[in-house]
Amino acid sequence: MRETHLLSCDFDAAMTAAERAVHHMSEAFVAEFPDVPTERAEHAGELFMRALFLQDEIENRDAFDACFEHDVPPGAFVSSVPDDSESDAINDDPRWRDVRELLGTVCDELDINPEYATLHTRFWRLHGQEVDGWETVARRAHRIKVARMAPSADGKTIDNLAQYFVVGVTRHDEWVRESPECDVSSAIDIVAHYYQRLFDLRDES
Repeated sequence: MRETHLLSCDFDAAMTAAERAVHHMSEAFVAEFPDVPTERAEHAGELFMRALFLQDEIENRDAFDACFEHDVPPGAFVSSVPDDSESDAINDDPRWRDVRELLGTVCDELDINPEYATLHTRFWRLHGQEVDGWETVARRAHRIKVARMAPSADGKTIDNLAQYFVVGVTRHDEWVRESPECDVSSAIDIVAHYYQRLFDLRDES
């Protein structure tokens, strides 16, 4: 929703959507990492969304250009457009380094293998540009997160949950963005199965 509102240069709506997204991601991280102090898990959720917002700004930088013809309120964007962005391909945007560093801090807060930050950033770069192979990188990244969330899970189970994550991303790509409720409902079963399996694994350990 933040991206949708920014494409219309509706800054107030975009900032409200961003606040809601940060709140929900922070809640999700608290549930995903119950052994992490709540304040740290919530902070990790905030940082993860900041990284996600930044990758949106990189991926959609040409479309967002129109917004800078208006008075942009502080906080509407995570970053400013690099001065040399016109000469750089999206894949070479220097802000990808900031994305990786934000995710690196997420790893620090949650005690996740830092390779997750590198792989997840690479997944976002490939996926946003529709480059073949993003699914493989996404699975590799998510395996690291699943192994941290469910230490007792075996390799096959970790692979299965990582694959569910990829399927969820694919379903998200199919959203038409005309009705948020309809879009979200199309992915509920996938997400519900993912979390039910994760929580069952915890109960079994």
